[in-house]
Amino acid sequence: MLFPEKLRQLRAASGLKQKEVAKRIGVDIPMYSRFEHGERRPKRDTVVRLAKIFNTDVEELVALWLAFAAINEIGTDKLADKALGFLREELGETPAPAASPAPVAAPAEASEASQVISPYHIEVPVIDQARQNYVKQLGGNPFPQYYLGDALQTLTRVESDSIDCIITSPPYWNLRRYDTESILADHVEEYMSQILSVMGQLHRVLKPSGSLWLNMGDAYHNKELMALPWRMALQMIDRQGWILRNDVVWDKQNSAFDSSSNRLRNTHEFIFHFVKSEDFYYNDEELRIFFNHMAEKKSKEGKTNSGVTGSKYRRNLASSTALSPQEKENAFAELEKVVKMVNDGEIPDFRMFIRSFPGQVLDSKSEKAKSINEKGYYFLLYNKHGIMPGDVWNIPAANSTVDRYNVFPESLCHMMILSTCPEGGIVLDPYCGLGTACKVAYDLHRRSIGIDVNEFYLRKAKETIQQQQLTLF
Repeated sequence: MLFPEKLRQLRAASGLKQKEVAKRIGVDIPMYSRFEHGERRPKRDTVVRLAKIFNTDVEELVALWLAFAAINEIGTDKLADKALGFLREELGETPAPAASPAPVAAPAEASEASQVISPYHIEVPVIDQARQNYVKQLGGNPFPQYYLGDALQTLTRVESDSIDCIITSPPYWNLRRYDTESILADHVEEYMSQILSVMGQLHRVLKPSGSLWLNMGDAYHNKELMALPWRMALQMIDRQGWILRNDVVWDKQNSAFDSSSNRLRNTHEFIFHFVKSEDFYYNDEELRIFFNHMAEKKSKEGKTNSGVTGSKYRRNLASSTALSPQEKENAFAELEKVVKMVNDGEIPDFRMFIRSFPGQVLDSKSEKAKSINEKGYYFLLYNKHGIMPGDVWNIPAANSTVDRYNVFPESLCHMMILSTCPEGGIVLDPYCGLGTACKVAYDLHRRSIGIDVNEFYLRKAKETIQQQQLTLF
């Protein structure tokens, strides 16, 4: 266990929240979060203060901090062992005898099981801050900027804490093979390691107020559903400190031909909404407006369970024995006002709740319970911009201009960008393909950066924007 993990463990044991610890050591929440995830190193005196806050051994915590610093400096270097030997000599320690190399089994002797469970090391690229300039280059340019290259390597050119919204769908495991592909993994663990490394870079480049929307397709292997989306989500939460806000079920309404006769057809995928801090941007008003427009809901229709007259609620009130005569009179009067609000287009819809039986008292501090206890009834007025979308999105998959290539439907990107990227903000897709997310960002007056290893896809993405510009004149 090294310093970041120990810090997370100590805070969990203390019951303190990140914002409470951050305030006590004089840093903001995002900075403290970086301490816990190894992205920044606190000063030594800050480590001492942390030890006192968590009531733990100061020397042990400082020693872990020093060990973590050493690993960051030389731990991944090929000469690390040699450097450690020099360090031991300097400290007057006897160098440990070199261990005999373990015999390596011939490939034919290695079982498939041992290959699958073996760890895969992904070389995380060094971040050279002097070369981080993609956002600076973007400036106020409204047109998407596309970069050809591997996602993990190319992301090193994106400045830290600079992106407002990330929308991406990594290549499917073991299902898609095109002319070029950024992830060519034979085993699930290797595939997961590569994706997880990219997610770590995305955590670095995302603003504390930003959001990541991650869509992952699942896969079957030896007749077993691999549960790849949830495996990835849990690793991101446990190992990288992501905060999961929603797991959206994207009901694609259709699916590719499936000849299987012993399992159900797959018509959905998961989309995870992640943030990196509690203080994230979210515009529910824009989301409601777009969602309700997309669902073709007209606010002036004001449909209730029995239409705009509220006749069902009138019958319920008339037959109720739980309300006093005065409560009934008040309820009828307020029902008239609410129905008028619907017909005038002030609200799109409402629901009415009345006391179930005489003497009923709801044991709750909610507004609904308080109203029923005091007045005998409660009106739930829908937001003037419509209802909040649920976590199942019924959006048909889009048709692609490229054979055997899946693309996001634009309406899907609209919902993500409108809700979590402010106007003028920056959208990033590190596996952008044909650039749907970037195209929608452009339509919604957001800037964007797209990365992909396939030059053909990037060329098609640029052509889409160029053709769209011509239609404006």
